[in-house]
Amino acid sequence: MPNFLSFLASLWNRIKSIASTESVSGSGNMQRTEKVLVFLVAYSIALGLWLLINLSRDFSVTLDIPLYYGAFPENQAPVQSLPETVRATFTGEGWKLLGLYGSIPRLVVNINESATNLYQSIEQQITGTSDISLSRAEPSSVSIRLEPALSRKVPVVPNIQLETRRQFGLLRAPVISPDSVTISGARSLVENIDSWPTRFARFDDLQTPLNASIPLEDSGDLIRLSTSEVSLSANIVEFTEGEIRVPIEITGGTNRPAVILSPSVLTIRYNVPITQYSEVNRRQLFRAVVPYQAIVADTTGFLQPELVADDSDFSVSIRSSVPRRISYFLLIED
Repeated sequence: MPNFLSFLASLWNRIKSIASTESVSGSGNMQRTEKVLVFLVAYSIALGLWLLINLSRDFSVTLDIPLYYGAFPENQAPVQSLPETVRATFTGEGWKLLGLYGSIPRLVVNINESATNLYQSIEQQITGTSDISLSRAEPSSVSIRLEPALSRKVPVVPNIQLETRRQFGLLRAPVISPDSVTISGARSLVENIDSWPTRFARFDDLQTPLNASIPLEDSGDLIRLSTSEVSLSANIVEFTEGEIRVPIEITGGTNRPAVILSPSVLTIRYNVPITQYSEVNRRQLFRAVVPYQAIVADTTGFLQPELVADDSDFSVSIRSSVPRRISYFLLIED
């Protein structure tokens, strides 16, 4: 074999030497191209013969074979995870071993048995159909512990972050569908799970309605989920700013003295979707109130009105109110 490789090396050097001495004329270029083409054909044939001879020899290769649980038996489920892979060493002709690299098999563990002999399983699944022998498997076996199975329906918790473009916002809270998922597995693993999160997802610069699929967090091989993803929908609309002046009301108290507030009117600034702006302006959605009990308990002479927004039919949010504090005077009759 070294003599064969030396021959290939000398052949390559010869071709380079011939190509370097060719003239730059058209006929010289054509001769050089033909010689290079002849060399490439000869080199390919030689390489093919070399592979044919050498891959007929015996080799040893080590592969990591993925492990998976088979179907869960009725009313039973495993408690511990499997090793991710089993490291197996195979021996055989190079051509036969080359086929293993093209499609590394996956090994399914039978969970109806308390223990699985991985060495034997690999022999039956892989080496039993080819002229390949298994010399080693690590681990050579796995033990399986089962428990009564339990299924629960738990809410899905979205782990998402939505960032809208300036002057845009959510018309209402995002909707997740389905809003719950059924989890199944060993009782000790499932009974204390009260919710299941989605994977983190972030959406930036939103200015139009959003519809997206969000994967659920991976459950591993011990817990099964009724679905692997949920749908997220969010209605993104453009907002504008509104302003309204409302009188401050005093609520509660009986047989109370007259109270003078200063000032007696608040200016409220709020955000509202552009499509709702006209309707909101026609309605009295906001109130500013001061409970009489707050006046009785106060010792400073200043109060902060409470703001109330009847926004059940609209998507409004209060930005600010001016002034933040007011003073008051009690009129006591003689």
